[in-house]
Amino acid sequence: MAAIPAFREAVTRFLGVSAPGGVWRILAIFFALLSVKSLPFVWHFRVFKNLIWHLYMQPKHIEQKHLFKPIITTSHNSISECDYNFHKSNSTYFMDLDVSRAAFVGVLLKKSLARLNGGDLTGLPEEAKKVKGTYIVALGGVGCVFRKEIKPLERFEVWTRLLSWDDKWIYIVSHIVKRGAKKPTNYFLQNWRNGGKSSGKGKSKTEGEDKIKSIYATSLAKYVVKKGRLTIAPEVVLRRSDLLPERPANQPAVPAVSDTPTPEGEKPYMSSPENLVAQVMGQLRSESMFDNEKKTKEGEMTWREVETQRLRGLEIAQHFDGLTALHGEWNADDEVIGEYGDFFW
Repeated sequence: MAAIPAFREAVTRFLGVSAPGGVWRILAIFFALLSVKSLPFVWHFRVFKNLIWHLYMQPKHIEQKHLFKPIITTSHNSISECDYNFHKSNSTYFMDLDVSRAAFVGVLLKKSLARLNGGDLTGLPEEAKKVKGTYIVALGGVGCVFRKEIKPLERFEVWTRLLSWDDKWIYIVSHIVKRGAKKPTNYFLQNWRNGGKSSGKGKSKTEGEDKIKSIYATSLAKYVVKKGRLTIAPEVVLRRSDLLPERPANQPAVPAVSDTPTPEGEKPYMSSPENLVAQVMGQLRSESMFDNEKKTKEGEMTWREVETQRLRGLEIAQHFDGLTALHGEWNADDEVIGEYGDFFW
């Protein structure tokens, strides 16, 4: 197109220096390109592009061995995302985390949501069949711990994976890390990235404790699967995605649904948050918990391995979930210090 004289003339007429407002127009376009992530509806495109692709267009499903494996999304720190210290503003981290979690949730729950919304309600109680609506995934909370600044235009990766789940919440952890700090050797959903290699150790610029130096920030989020007022237990959802091994016969099944809100900070299966660590360690040490455990296929995890990973993650997640008690700290006094608007006093 650049070889066509008429095209070059049109570009020069509307975008050239001699065009009305030419210099300022060129500067505005240049700034917009440097800040494309902050343009209207770009965030919506980034989120729904990943979500729609993995829910409806990705032909492959992840397997049980990928239950705790991460998905990677890439991005950069645009100029408009920088704060007065000229590094990435804390509020903009959450936009990139939204994009990464949308991709991961689409991958993780693709099969189960399709089955539930397609009418496959096997094993669910009658109340779930009577409630009208669609099964959806809702974000219940998110937090972020910052470790290192991200400089202007610096590129980074977001590694997002399943951390744990309890009777209600699915906990997802995301690490924002330096681009290229770890090079995987196998991409399950993207064979074209493998370059003929499907095994071996990934190339890493950092090993052991040094890998922490590549982390810019770490985030934890919790999701819930609902249909109207009904909450669908995460184990039921994950099992419908064929991501869990068979539960041992001596382990009681969790309730499939619940329409009773859980009091803030309280977990039905735990006597108190303070006792969670002791309970976790006790379960991990319990041999009887895994009696009669069925063997799994090569490469797949046993129920013991899944529970060990889940409970270890839950030990961390309970600290985050305990922050819900802060809702009761709203000090709605008659007297306040002041009230100010965005642009005017």
